[in-house]
Amino acid sequence: METEKLIWELPKGLLRWYNFHKGERALFVTGGIAACDVLSEMLTECGLLTDCAEAEQLISATQRGKESFYDVIVLAGALERSRSPVELLRTLQEMLSPKGRLLLGADNRLGIRYFCGDRDAFTGRNFDSIENYVRINAADMGQLEGRAYARAEIQEMLEKAGFSRHRFYSVFPELVRPQAIFAEDYLPEEELEVRIFPQYNYPDTVFLEEERLYTTLIKNGLFHTLANGYLVECPKDGTYANMRQVTLSMDRGAENALMTLIRRDDQVEKRALYEGGRGKLTQLMENLRDLQAHGVKMVDARLENGAFVMPYVKGESATDYFRRIFYEDREQFLKRLDELWDIILRSSEHVPYENVDWERFEPGWEKRKADDPGKDRWRRVASGSEEERENLGVILRRGYIDLVCLNGFWADGELVFYDQEFYVENLPAKVILLRTIDLVYWSNTKMEALLPKEQVLKRYHLDAYKELWYRFIGSFMADLRKERELREYHQTYRRNAGILNSNRQRMNFSEEEYGRIFRDIFRGTEGKKLYLFGSGNFTKKFLSQFGADYEIAGILDNNREKWGMEMSQISIVSPEILKPLPAESYKVIICIKNYVPVVRQLKQLGVKNYGIYDWNLEYPRKIKAPETGKGDEAQAPKKYHVGYIAGVFDLFHVGHLNMFKRAKEQCDYLIVGVVSDDSVMKNKKTMPCIPFAERIELVRACRYVDEAVEIPADYGDTDEAYRRYRFDVQFSGSDYEEDPAWLAKKAWLEKRGSEMVFFPYTQTTSSTKIKGMIEKKLL
Repeated sequence: METEKLIWELPKGLLRWYNFHKGERALFVTGGIAACDVLSEMLTECGLLTDCAEAEQLISATQRGKESFYDVIVLAGALERSRSPVELLRTLQEMLSPKGRLLLGADNRLGIRYFCGDRDAFTGRNFDSIENYVRINAADMGQLEGRAYARAEIQEMLEKAGFSRHRFYSVFPELVRPQAIFAEDYLPEEELEVRIFPQYNYPDTVFLEEERLYTTLIKNGLFHTLANGYLVECPKDGTYANMRQVTLSMDRGAENALMTLIRRDDQVEKRALYEGGRGKLTQLMENLRDLQAHGVKMVDARLENGAFVMPYVKGESATDYFRRIFYEDREQFLKRLDELWDIILRSSEHVPYENVDWERFEPGWEKRKADDPGKDRWRRVASGSEEERENLGVILRRGYIDLVCLNGFWADGELVFYDQEFYVENLPAKVILLRTIDLVYWSNTKMEALLPKEQVLKRYHLDAYKELWYRFIGSFMADLRKERELREYHQTYRRNAGILNSNRQRMNFSEEEYGRIFRDIFRGTEGKKLYLFGSGNFTKKFLSQFGADYEIAGILDNNREKWGMEMSQISIVSPEILKPLPAESYKVIICIKNYVPVVRQLKQLGVKNYGIYDWNLEYPRKIKAPETGKGDEAQAPKKYHVGYIAGVFDLFHVGHLNMFKRAKEQCDYLIVGVVSDDSVMKNKKTMPCIPFAERIELVRACRYVDEAVEIPADYGDTDEAYRRYRFDVQFSGSDYEEDPAWLAKKAWLEKRGSEMVFFPYTQTTSSTKIKGMIEKKLL
């Protein structure tokens, strides 16, 4: 499916599972919201004879009574926008046939997402819906497009309108992007934090990780009360759907999109959401039989009436089980992991190393150029030392990458699995085990403190080639979930972890304190020594942004084993070195996520001048771009002030020159980022002909370039560059103009007031063409 089609289809999941009957008469009541109105198309696709009408027209005197006896009436997003919601519902009740049913989709003003910081869809402000709009006066309220209601209010309106029979279904993460739907008298029996991906109207104001609250809500009886949305089924004859829970994968495209229904008759069925996915059910059955033949305990199933049907298992989810026994008995926890590892190893035949195509082994091999220095790496490992081969481990002919705790139960003293839709040919077995370990730990600091995950990884020799295992996982999940195609969409509606953390930290301080400690971290550094506290990823990011602008006297760390080592040629030392220094002679910038104990430690050392680096904030550069650039071009007014271009710029040629010239014509100050040799080899699978030191000097010498900089290997994407240079525009080649990933970058910049401009490449010349001619000895 194309990206636009994928996004268009997502809201249909709200009712795609419902058992409609072809030929029924249906009415769709529109509220004027495109994401909801696509449901009318879905009704037609299900074979219903569908009419559409606007809510306000239906309750007018001229329209009432003209249409009646509909078998199905659907309204989503319309109740909240109606000026007379009870009257609207009463009108719809009169229009239903004796065995007809109303299906109402509505937002919940008490949705957990609003408690996590999402803004109200109607007011654009935080907490208005939670407070039932009491801070908005009547005149302003009348100007809004609508308002949300809580469950009790919806129920009261339904009953006033004559709908005495109704069943509420809780929708997560929200009404127009449903991933899971739960009947009001049912509670999920698994951890949802790795199943549901929260989405928001305004993700940049969110300050809590919503998915981590689901279990607490379930245990405290608040899960349905705080659902983000509701689907309400109102059958006149009291006949409800045979459903407790629906899980949907609408984002996977036509071939892989399935729905899983937990029915009230204790059966579970999986159905294809699209005709093109019916083959997936046959594959499911074939995979099940294959795993059973290899001794893997599976929930048995059958194909029945176009569905994959299996019994409902009442056992404890494997994820919950692993977490429970971790706290009860860690030796038992490791024993169960050993058992899982044995299951994975016997789940498929082992491929002899000599039968593996090592050049095509790792994900991304198709990008490899002929001169990629890493193309023989895994062949060398496979034929290397015993230790190297042990670290690489078994290669499975069919690697069932979902054979993890997320898709299993602990029942009758053993692990039982289900939902094995996929396998990857020639998959390292360690990829599957790593997935379970990650899912069990899932950023759990308590578990990490009791038994660090790194120790568990070493137990199974997963640490040596961990980067490779994660590439397999990342590649598989990105393809399955269409993450590349939906990148811009997710960027719009899903929260950013860094922004969430920043929002949360800001709430812990007064405005003055936050500004001084987090925002103005470089205030008071003039004439003083600057120390960084921490030698992890935050410090690497800081150095990538400001290492060239500030002289760092040292990096402080409490880990004795790191003392005497260097990071970016800066010594790592004990914090104790601060003791003899006059307090006014230095400043410390903390570069650690969990900064609280460090602040306490610094205060005990007598440190008063400190700041806390938040990589997600945008700090001003110490060296600002001048108001004018080089040469005569600076005399004419330009469209942009600071421009940015990133690239390898190997075998510098006229195409590069033309791009710089065109960019300089549009901006006062042009910054060009040059990719390092290591990054080229890692990401482009090729070796630059010209070394980095020479490439950057060639770029720097160009008359159109005001500043040439190295792009950090780990922090070189558009968002990182923007935070570093605060440019007004990024220029790029037109071959990326339709690329979803680059369109997402463009949207990200536009959200911050910057732009992305695509230039057409010089068609006759490119570094790749020059390399090809050199290889053919034509140059």
